[in-house]
Amino acid sequence: MPIDGTGAWVFQGGGYRRRGDWGRPAISQSRPLLESVVRARVAELPGVTIEDGATVDGVVLAGRRVTGVVVDGRERRADLVVDCSGRSSRIAHDLARQHLLDPPVSHVGIDIGYASFTMARAADDFEGQFVVCVDNPGSFRAGAALPIEGDRWQITLAGVHGDAPPTTDEGLAAFAASLPTPAIGQLMDRCERLSEVTTYRFPSSQRRHYEKVPDLLPGLVVLGDASSSFDPIYGQGMTSSALQAAALGVLAGRIGVGAADLPKRFHRKAARIIESPWRIAVGGDFGHPETRGPKPLGTDQLNGYIQRVILATHASLPVARAFTDVLQLTRPPASLMHPVVVARVLRAAGRSPVRTGVEPRHPRVGLVAVD
Repeated sequence: MPIDGTGAWVFQGGGYRRRGDWGRPAISQSRPLLESVVRARVAELPGVTIEDGATVDGVVLAGRRVTGVVVDGRERRADLVVDCSGRSSRIAHDLARQHLLDPPVSHVGIDIGYASFTMARAADDFEGQFVVCVDNPGSFRAGAALPIEGDRWQITLAGVHGDAPPTTDEGLAAFAASLPTPAIGQLMDRCERLSEVTTYRFPSSQRRHYEKVPDLLPGLVVLGDASSSFDPIYGQGMTSSALQAAALGVLAGRIGVGAADLPKRFHRKAARIIESPWRIAVGGDFGHPETRGPKPLGTDQLNGYIQRVILATHASLPVARAFTDVLQLTRPPASLMHPVVVARVLRAAGRSPVRTGVEPRHPRVGLVAVD
């Protein structure tokens, strides 16, 4: 489903982000659809073989160089092994246990619990395209209703620091009703649930600092959640992984997949890619005093400015567009410090309903979309 800023109701910081052309339309779809499309496209690439149900038991080493992997007890040779097996990477744990590759790790405890399910969607359900509620003062709770294929809503409810949503119909309804925007709860009251409730737990954001390891193993790089996984509420994990993969492709094309210094050069590039979503997610997490872990230098000062940016997004479309660019990783956080943006933030923040005391208008539910 195509979505854009004209149909967006994003409630953050006590008000709705200014709707309009944010400059970057998106596609809203279920995770299974996205994965099936990506998998089909990858399978069409020359030289690609997909082995379903295979288990990677470890890597093959020649001295300190990785020369392949062991798959179901059989060795497979490779010029380059890319570990993108996720947060619980077996390769990373095994190499760390053997003291062959043991990077320093940052953990930021946020204790997220979330519940997700689908509901039937009709054309007259909602004024707009989607609604998101996140990062509001005094609340540990968040939620979203996104349109997906098959005339369905993807509903997600989440809470941090142990305030996880329940799984009963009554509990979910009460949780949604407690959000500072009523739209998600009203949609749930109106629509029929089509799926079971799936729950997830995410104890902490995690970052393995491979860029700080002086003696990386030639023949092995690590990317995606196997390297860093952030608070999923911000939805930046797959984007970060894709940017890392693109950087690896460019580098390997330039110096060759078998270059001994490829891991070091790649992880330096990857660290710069990871830094933006890490600072965004971890900075948001440290908005709660209960968050545990190492706080990046300058987080409190940055959070203070970001709160003013969020207030400004309630009144200024250019600021809303600039902030969305940063959240979508198309511009770096430093772009919010541009003098033009800062001036707009300072002018617009005072017009937020949080500052004026005017109750924000919530989207209409149960009406054909009008604007």
